[in-house]
Formats: sequence, C-alpha cells, structure tokens
Amino acid sequence: MKRNRITFKVFYITTLLLVASALIIYLTLYFLLPSYYYNHKEATLHEGVNTLIEKIEPLTFTEAEPLLGDFVHEYNVHLIIQNRAGFIIYFPTNMDQKLNGEMNRGRNHVPFRQQVNRRFIEEELTRSEVISISELVKFKNDLQQYQINVVAPLQPIDEASKVILMFLPYMTIAIIIISIIGAYLYSNIISKPLLKLNRTAKQMAQLDFSSKSEIASNDELGELSSNLNKLAKNLKINMDELQEANDQLKDDIQKEREQEEKRREFMATVSHELKTPITAVSGQLEGMIHQIGAYKDRDKYLQQSYEIMKDMERLVYEILDVSQLESFDFSPQIKTINLSNLLEKTVGNFLYFRDLKMLEFVTEIERELYIEADEKLMTKAIANVISNAVKYSGEGEKVFISLKNRDNVSELRVLNTGAHIDEKELQKIFQPFYRVEKSRNRKTGGSGLGLYIVKKILDIHQAEYSVTNDQKGVLFLIKF
Repeated sequence: MKRNRITFKVFYITTLLLVASALIIYLTLYFLLPSYYYNHKEATLHEGVNTLIEKIEPLTFTEAEPLLGDFVHEYNVHLIIQNRAGFIIYFPTNMDQKLNGEMNRGRNHVPFRQQVNRRFIEEELTRSEVISISELVKFKNDLQQYQINVVAPLQPIDEASKVILMFLPYMTIAIIIISIIGAYLYSNIISKPLLKLNRTAKQMAQLDFSSKSEIASNDELGELSSNLNKLAKNLKINMDELQEANDQLKDDIQKEREQEEKRREFMATVSHELKTPITAVSGQLEGMIHQIGAYKDRDKYLQQSYEIMKDMERLVYEILDVSQLESFDFSPQIKTINLSNLLEKTVGNFLYFRDLKMLEFVTEIERELYIEADEKLMTKAIANVISNAVKYSGEGEKVFISLKNRDNVSELRVLNTGAHIDEKELQKIFQPFYRVEKSRNRKTGGSGLGLYIVKKILDIHQAEYSVTNDQKGVLFLIKF
C-alpha cells in the first residue's frame, strides 16, 4: 500500500483514531470509574437511608426490624443502630458472631461492653474501603433518639480497577488488532469509489472520454460521479466541436493558401497577357509617329492597334468578372428565372457569327423551364459556352443546342460537330488562360478566361457540368 495513496492515509488515520479511542475509554474506566462509582453509591445510600428513616419513624422498633433487614439485603450494607450511650441495639446477621464474640469476653462488665461497641463502630466507620453514613432516628412510643450507621464496602470496585489495569497489555494487543482490521475494511470501503473517480479523472485529463464513472450511490460521491460524467460528456462535445472547427480552419487556411497561389499565378498570367498587346500597340504607334517603313500606312496600323485595344478591353472586362466572382464578399442575386427564354435570347445574339462562319444551329428548347439563379451570371455562362462552340467549329459545321427536363433536372446540351479535344486537354480547359489552340491567336482562341468564368459561375450555382468528346464532336453538358 503506497503511502501517498488515500487508502493508506485513511487506513493510518483510522487505525490511530481507533487505538487512541479504545485506550482513552479503557484508561477512563480505570481512573474515573471508582470515583464515579463512589459518588453514585454515596448518593444512592443517602437517598436510601432518608427513605428508610421516613418509613421506620412512624413504627416501633419491633415493627421496623423487617424493614431494616430488607434495606441491608437490598443495598448490601452493614446497618448498625445504637443508643445515646453508644450501645448497639441492632446489627445485621452477618455481624452477629463477630460482635457477640467481643462482648462475651466482657459480658458482666458494662464499661467493657461500651468500649467494645464504640471500638467496633469506630473501626467500621473509619475503614478506607467503605462508605459510612450516620443519621438520627426516633421510633414510635420511644422518647430516646438513636443513631443509625450504614456502612457500604467498596472493595469489589477497587479490585475491579486493579484487574482492569492488569488486563491492559492484553487488551492493548486486542485493540490494535481489531483497529487494524477495522481500519483496513473502512479505508477500502471509503477509498474504493474515490479511486474509481480518480481513474476516470485521469482518463479525462488525457482527453479520453470513453469510460464513465459507475458510482450510483445517493450521497456526495454519487453526485460527484454524476457530475464527472456530465463534465466528460460536455468536454467531449466541446472537444469534438473544437476539432471540427480546427479541421475546418486548417481546410480554410489550406484553401486560402491555394487561392493565394492561384491568385499570384493569375496575376502573373494577366501581366503576361497584357504585356504582349501593349508592346505591340506601342511599337506600331512609335513606327507611325516616326513614319518608319510600312508604318507610314497609318490607316492600316491604326485599325490593327484599335483591334488590339478592343481585345485588351474585353480581356480587362473578363479579368474584372473573375475578380468579382472570386471576391470574399460576392453574393449572387438569386431569383427564379425562365431558363428557356434566357437560352433563346442568348442563342439569338450569335446569329451574326453563325452566318459569318456559315454554321447551322439546331435548337430544341423545352418551354417554361425555370431555375433559381443569378440571371446576369447565368446569361454570361451560357453565352461563353455557345461562344466556345462557335469559335471551335469549322465552316459549314453544326451546333446542336437542346434544353430538356429530365427527372426534374433541367439539362442543357451544347454540341459542336467536327471538333475534338485531346483527353489530356479536357482536364485543363477550365484553368484560367488555358487555350487548346496553341497559337494564342485571340481571333481564333480567345483570352482563355471564358471557360474559367463558366466554371466559377456554375460552381456558385452548384450546377453539375462536364465537357466530353462525342462521336459527332465536343459536348458541353450542364445540369441545373
């Protein structure tokens, strides 16, 4: 048993208390019992003698003798009655032989009898191991007063005290053994639930909330056990919430890092995309200013510079769109819109480009299909999808545009025939500034932000989308 454990402490303290308590009780009996017994005996005798006197005074001596005998037998005392001259007129039976022997030696000698009586009374009254009481009494029809002497022996209680003292070593051994056994049982009963609570608390300190305290008593320990289980439950809930919040925070930090990395890459790409046309326009303007070579034809190169600047303007607007979609506080204006009408209107905006490339539009649009979306953003996304189909379709090809309701899901399909995208390229076409057409000619390949903007808009609306190679061409599928 470890000394620092509560079981040992309770055992040690309980043993000392039991041993000390038993010894104190034992020694108290030895030292105080005789005195207590003496006082009790004396008070009882006084009360008994007073009661006896009240009973015998209305009686004659002869009538009172039976009461005197009863008193001697009841209180186990010597009772002697003597007259004024000191002669004994009554003594108990057990003193008869002793007193008669003394008086027979001086039977005819009155002074000797008086001397014997006085000496006998003095001896009885002055013995250290007795309690003596003397009172005056008067019997009926007798003018003389008598002295009643009551003597109670104390030897039995003195002998009992001596026996207690002699028995002390043996009792000490018994007290120690009983105290150790009792303290051991008591300490185990008291400390066992505390040790259980301690084990549960240690597991809680190590953030292990799987075990519960099983103490179900109706006292403070049971209440503490219940509160400890509640604490473990609340801590587990809070720790789980903190863990979830921590994981979410890690994810957010990771996403923020990735977003920051993408933003840096985006800005680097934007700088590169703007640098080239700016350099071209600057060179053409400088050549026209100094009328160098072919740049003397200002009308031609002013037109080229104008077209380059218009491409830059479109690029800047697309960059602004991307910036808006990626801003932290951006919130789309969601409302119910008629997707069928929106698609028809958007398709109508491309009729000029259709005729320019001699394409054929095959449309199949189901009427009155509605979705919850931002109308401006959704128009932009659908327009970019159709624009890509037109740009990457050869002259005389077909563009199939269909909108149908399938199992309460509105499906938009845009298929441009004669086109094909390498499977490796399909995984990259939604990246910013990525163009399948490697010449990077804006007239044929665009800025490379169109599908990236489509991706951002569809992600905001939680729509499903995909680009795949079909037998006829490239299919863009959107499920709203």
